[in-house]
Formats: sequence, structure tokens, C-alpha cells
Amino acid sequence: MEWIKFSEQKSHDSKFLPDLNQLKGALFLFDLGYYSHTFLQKLSQLGVWFVCRLKANSVPIITKVIKGISKKHIGQPLSKNVNLRGPIVEVWGKLNLPGKKSFEARFIGFRFPFTKQYRWYVTNLENSMVPAEWIYPLYRLRWQIELFFKSIKSMLHADQITSENENIVLVTAYSTVLAYLVANSVIIEYAVVTAEKELMSSITAQRILHVFSLLAQDFAKCILKKDMSAKSFMASLQIMLPLIECPNNKHRPTSLQTVVMFNPI
Repeated sequence: MEWIKFSEQKSHDSKFLPDLNQLKGALFLFDLGYYSHTFLQKLSQLGVWFVCRLKANSVPIITKVIKGISKKHIGQPLSKNVNLRGPIVEVWGKLNLPGKKSFEARFIGFRFPFTKQYRWYVTNLENSMVPAEWIYPLYRLRWQIELFFKSIKSMLHADQITSENENIVLVTAYSTVLAYLVANSVIIEYAVVTAEKELMSSITAQRILHVFSLLAQDFAKCILKKDMSAKSFMASLQIMLPLIECPNNKHRPTSLQTVVMFNPI
């Protein structure tokens, strides 16, 4: 984690972002709370790569067909009237901007087997850089942020602040974030030197904090040098290490495992 900002719940997400120039060359994954055609164009102009969901009311004009759509639809809106075929549909299209301008991006639709409906994503990543099959697994990595907040609420009780004092609220909130960062640093660093690559790619934010919550008292004793040495704590961590592996990864790979499978390097 490099940047975090607490705000009032009623404030819109798009008002709170780090300096976008710091993201140049990085991959930016975000939800629809930040979505706008102008914002997507700005990211591209700054050299920031992005992947996000396509808003339902956002209808691009098809400029190039890669697969899944007949080329006769070039120049037409990517709407429900377009016949789609195959598990993955990929096109390039233009999004309208203020002043009768437009912005070109890449659109990938994934057909979900249960609903038989396509879910659309927009990106400025070139075909040669990232195949269409990567886009959904990459976007799923954003879910780790949601799991982070879910875990600090369920295990560190960040949602049970009883005071209305702003200072107490902020101290409690930042303390839970700090506790997670400590857990992430200690457990991941230890796992890196002891665990196999397959295990590392199956770790989630919740599993890390689950293990840390079991060892929190031992960790505190180790830090304060009361009744426990670093060697003893590491021995306890070694016993708990298998718990950081997602129990469902054998039959349902995690997002990170899926990306690793596409790019084993």
C-alpha cells in the first residue's frame, strides 16, 4: 500500500485520488465510481494503463473488430442489437467526449456461462501487450482492495467505532490500516523465503489477516520482549503458514493464480 485517504461517506469517490502523474506506466484498476470518458482519456494522455468496467449507458461506436462480431457492424454502436458470438468478444471503438470529440479504446466482452450475458470491460492496453483473455483476471485483482476493507472490519473491528469524536475515529481507522500493513509485511516477507510459488499466488488479504489475528498476542510479546523471543514467534508463524493459502484454490484459482497461469514468468 502506498496511498490511502479517509473521507466522509457522502463524498464522491472521484474526488479522492493521488497525483495521477505518479501512476505513469502503472496499471490502474478502478470501479464505476471513477468512470467517465474524459477521465479515461486523461489517463491515456498521462501514460497510465487502465482496465475498468464499461458503464451500461456508455455506448461506443465500433471502429475495428478483433473477434466475436461481424465486420459489417463497424461504424455502428456496440449495443444490444449487435449479434455477439463466442465466449470472448473484442473490438475497438470510440467514446464520445465534450465538444463533439471522441476517444478510442479497446472493449472486451466476456460471456458468463450461467447468465449467458456479456460483461464488458474497457482498457487502453494494446492487443500485443495483453491478450483479451487476461483482461477479466486482471480486473479481478481489484477485488483484493474490497477484501482488505472486509477483513479489517471483520477481524480488526474497524466498523465498530463507538465514538463520534473525529480524532478518535481517525486514530482507530488508521490503526487498523497500520495493523494490516504490519501483518502483510511480516507474513508475506516470511512466506516469500519459505513458501513455494504456487502458495504465494493463492494468498488473499483475508487469509493474511486471519493468520495475523491468531498470532497478534504472540507478535506483541515478541515486539515488547515479554515472554517470547523472535525465534519462538517465527516457529509459531511456521505452524500457521499453511493457513494463508486460500482453501478453494484447488478447484477455483484465485485472481493472482489465473494471471500467473497466463504469464508464468
